[in-house]
Amino acid sequence: MKKILAFSGSSSSNSINQQLVRMAATQAATAEVTVIDIRDFPLPVYSIDIEEADGFPDDAHKLKALFSEHDGFLISSPEHNGSMPAIFKNLIDWLSRMGGKIFQDKPVLLMSASPGGGGGRTNLANVETLMPWWGGQVVGTFSVGDFHNEFDFENLRFKNDDRQHDLTAAVLKLHSEVQGAKRTVDA
Repeated sequence: MKKILAFSGSSSSNSINQQLVRMAATQAATAEVTVIDIRDFPLPVYSIDIEEADGFPDDAHKLKALFSEHDGFLISSPEHNGSMPAIFKNLIDWLSRMGGKIFQDKPVLLMSASPGGGGGRTNLANVETLMPWWGGQVVGTFSVGDFHNEFDFENLRFKNDDRQHDLTAAVLKLHSEVQGAKRTVDA
């Protein structure tokens, strides 16, 4: 069975992006989805001095292994001042130093949720532009603003059926791309 790694680029314990990831993960019924919280893999702020003195942190090795073991990615990143959160950028900085393409030419669905009306679209466009440099093949994007009013927390779905349909379609597209992708392991 093909495997999808799902996570948010947030450092918040109450992240709406992590909630979106969890809910979206349930839409990929015939793929194995591993949902992680990147806060469980704490990394020091990247520095060449740290890398040269101490090598790569154990948690960077664990993340690299997880990225290699999965066939696609479902990522939701909040927007911090028009850009990606520091925790997500730091993860990218560490993994980029470990050799090979970070996302190993695998399919990626990019998402963003925000409490404001913009839905994190500025950062989403930025990450979508950068993802090919990191070796990710973007197969779709999904953005939702005004999350607290749009999301039905009791039933774990969007209140608006069209928005729910759009998310399901985006996840199914990722699922389809993952099923069709050749699995490669980047050593």
